[in-house]
Amino acid sequence: MKSFLYLFFFLFSSCSLILNFRDLPKPEGEYIIGTDVFTWEDTYRDEWFTKDKIDTRKIVVQVWYPASEKSDSLYPYMDYADLRVQSISKRIGKGKGFIKPATEVKTNTYFQAKPIKKKFPLVLFSHGLGGYKTQNLINIETLVSQGYIVIAPDHTYDASITIFDDGTAIEFEAGLPEDVSPKEFWETRIPQVNARATDMSFLIDKLQTMKNYDLYNSIDFNKIGIFGHSFGGATSVVASWNDTRISACLNLDGWFVPIVDEIINNGLKIPFCYVGQESWDKTPLNYPKLNTFYKNCTDDTYVLKIKDTHHFDYADMPYFSNLGRIIASGKNVDKDFTIRLSHLIVGFFNEYLKDQPYNWTQNIVDNYDTIINFK
Repeated sequence: MKSFLYLFFFLFSSCSLILNFRDLPKPEGEYIIGTDVFTWEDTYRDEWFTKDKIDTRKIVVQVWYPASEKSDSLYPYMDYADLRVQSISKRIGKGKGFIKPATEVKTNTYFQAKPIKKKFPLVLFSHGLGGYKTQNLINIETLVSQGYIVIAPDHTYDASITIFDDGTAIEFEAGLPEDVSPKEFWETRIPQVNARATDMSFLIDKLQTMKNYDLYNSIDFNKIGIFGHSFGGATSVVASWNDTRISACLNLDGWFVPIVDEIINNGLKIPFCYVGQESWDKTPLNYPKLNTFYKNCTDDTYVLKIKDTHHFDYADMPYFSNLGRIIASGKNVDKDFTIRLSHLIVGFFNEYLKDQPYNWTQNIVDNYDTIINFK
């Protein structure tokens, strides 16, 4: 599987030579968006990625929430810009100037704005392999503007780079060669997806202990959803299987191959929605596993396959420029695809976390050639 990081910055920098990149679109919801960032350590869990030393799992987490007023600063799309640019430049073998345009995209998110004193559902987000916590920020900002609290980690060693609050950093170390043996694949990917899924449960655990944090009283812990892209899609399914506090699960072109047969052959017992490309030609096992999983799910279950879309259409990439879509995206995608996808995500969680059902698939169906299975 191609690294999310490399393709994103190839698109970002190639496009910047010709076109200005768009700032994030202004969300249509009523709420101002606030954010905060933390370094959290799970002192009860050994770090799986560092087999040669004894240490515990440490992650960086960002939370977005409805705010009562704006603060004096917008939080950047790419924080710790100098460290990120240096790391990415080294990894993909390009000069720093090739990466810099990514640091200039403006968000709609205000750093440490005051939370609204009102209960909102909680939605977790998990990034793809080599991705990062803000790779689907358009989806996240849309959710928050419509009355959700969203939290996302950089899955340490699995994110493009994880930068802790003391300035130390850990780069991506989760790649496998194309010719990896089946034995090594399963011995690596199964504990890896389990580590990521446990990260997601840890986020809920940690928030439930933070009674002195202003945001604590705004979280409705009885209404929790999760979504993820690619390997984050697998993470969302495994987390939903393991953690009964999660009530709804959505998957953006998720990678089902590393999900164990026990989960595939039993399915989930909560509402589930998959939205993705029509076929995974280079990973033929992916959709047979999804199809089996779909048949075994026991609550409302949707599979939407949108023709002429590609894997990276299901993050922020299609929005940023026309050339970006030409290079990496399907011909069926316009700049509004990411916005329409965000509306679908909000609609799904509105139905299953807020009891506000309506035909949330219609906007996608009206604008793109889509195959829908529902039960």
